Amino acid sequence: MLSFIKKDLLMFWRDRKELITVLVLPIILVMVLNFAFAGLFGFNEDAKMDLQLAVVNQDDEDTEAMTQLKERLVNEAALGEEQTAEILSQATLIKPISMLEDYLHSDDLKEWVTVHEMEETEAVANMKEGELDGILVIPDGFTADSLYSALIGESPTAPLKYKIEMETNDTSTLAQIIQGFMDQMNVQFALQKVGGAPQEEVILPEGGLEKVGAGESFTLTQYFPIAIGALFTLFLAATVATKTGEEIRQKVFHRILLTNSHPFHFLIGKMVSTFCLAWLQTMFVFILSHFILDIFPGRTISFWLGTIGIVTLLSLAISALSAVFTSISLRVSDIDAANGIFMIVIILFGIIGGSFVPVYILPDWLQKIGEWTPNGLSLAIMTQWIQFEDFSSIIKPSLILVVFFILCTVIGLALYPKRGEA
Repeated sequence: MLSFIKKDLLMFWRDRKELITVLVLPIILVMVLNFAFAGLFGFNEDAKMDLQLAVVNQDDEDTEAMTQLKERLVNEAALGEEQTAEILSQATLIKPISMLEDYLHSDDLKEWVTVHEMEETEAVANMKEGELDGILVIPDGFTADSLYSALIGESPTAPLKYKIEMETNDTSTLAQIIQGFMDQMNVQFALQKVGGAPQEEVILPEGGLEKVGAGESFTLTQYFPIAIGALFTLFLAATVATKTGEEIRQKVFHRILLTNSHPFHFLIGKMVSTFCLAWLQTMFVFILSHFILDIFPGRTISFWLGTIGIVTLLSLAISALSAVFTSISLRVSDIDAANGIFMIVIILFGIIGGSFVPVYILPDWLQKIGEWTPNGLSLAIMTQWIQFEDFSSIIKPSLILVVFFILCTVIGLALYPKRGEA
């Protein structure tokens, strides 16, 4: 078994031109594509956007809010009745929710954002159907908490909640718009000098916006190394089959049969060598791209361990695909025709799996099909992992990769020719 693995690895090692191409060309493509597509899918100030935002108001900024503020000033801030009454008389002039509504319906934003007022359950359902880009929840006690935080200088305990389904350019833009309101409200607090406190004691609240359902952003700079790395592993599977054809022409395969070795040793040797080469190549692309472009800044060791696991699953799937290609190469009489078929399969996988073009520009139905290819699956898994770094979110697609590995291995073994058939 080890001799077969060593044979295949040495075949790649001796072909230095192809080895350099496999390692260097993906990096060159990643660099070129990053410069070529820089800003292509980014925010364009001249473009008009139609962002759909649902506002869920769970607060009462009138009587109930003032009652809550009075209780907190007396019980938590330990202020006297007279001072509390003075603060409340001035606090009624500032209405954060009204400020938010005026901000979202202002002339500057109405051409960009369409605001819908609805209940949270309805908003969540609409967002899952793709009708909304985000949901802004005004929690109960927001008014009292904002005013209290402005006076005391504590961090808000009832911040606005911004909920999204997944991170996109549109959701990021909405987050910036909402953050702009928070900055504007803080300035308004400072101008009003809530509570008549001495100017040096007024401390503006920091934050007040909680993003729910959002992870790290996923950029084209991260997209290209993943897509290109997966694409070249597909080419690697075809290359293994091509070298099998060379072994047939040079009678290497027949000499192996004369040694009375187990027939499957030859195929398993191809799979193991493909796995090793695919794993090393993909990690080389990731690591070098990270050092050159800083594609994974500030990531922890757990992120890199998860990435290694994903690359391992992808390499297993590619090794199984190479088994199918190798078995077909051993059965057909025209190796060149078989190589042409392999290239067609790889190009098809590359297109629908998002390796040739960004998968986001493909129709939804084609994206769904692409997620069943090894490169499309690895792209989907890495996207989830980069954004959320949550093992539970990648279990299902990872299992599909394992099923792909098992299925292709079984097919490869079933197609593998018996003695005298190759």
